[in-house]
Amino acid sequence: MASGSPRWVWVFTPLVALCFVGFLFYLTTVPATDDIENITQSLNAQAKQALNETVQAAIKQELPAAIKSDGVDQAVDNYQFFEILENKKVSVEKVAEYTSTPKGFNKDGKKIQYRLKAGSFRTHQRAERMKAQLTLNGFDTQIESAEINNRIWYRVFTGPFGNRSKMNGAQDRLVALGINSVSIKQTLP
Repeated sequence: MASGSPRWVWVFTPLVALCFVGFLFYLTTVPATDDIENITQSLNAQAKQALNETVQAAIKQELPAAIKSDGVDQAVDNYQFFEILENKKVSVEKVAEYTSTPKGFNKDGKKIQYRLKAGSFRTHQRAERMKAQLTLNGFDTQIESAEINNRIWYRVFTGPFGNRSKMNGAQDRLVALGINSVSIKQTLP
């Protein structure tokens, strides 16, 4: 044993080499892609044949005695259920109510955007403080004034956001800052 080499190195290194050789041997036993497809097709054919035989036997058993004959049995034997169904196509009419709308648009085709109202204040100074706090935390903010009951309120908004997931992410960041917000969905002209 060489001096300075820990004992576990002498045990671990051959073990890793042995595992690598075992993995290489395993790779030689894995069938090629073509072989897997051939095996899958063969198993599918066998399963279809077994199911056809089961269905044919069930039909023969359930046939009334009055119509049983060699001709009927031969017709049932020649009927390949899964091959007939496999080549059938079903057309479904499109229903306008179930068509999805592209992201960022409403069902009328108009573009929508989302905004968050972070606060509403009676003084412009408090709204400016909230705007500064949000701006320092990376938010795009605006202050809009509105007259409600003969008083002017200053509302602080963040956004706009192009989709709900971006708005939800911003709302989560606001909650982390201790700010409860209200989401607003707007239709653009």
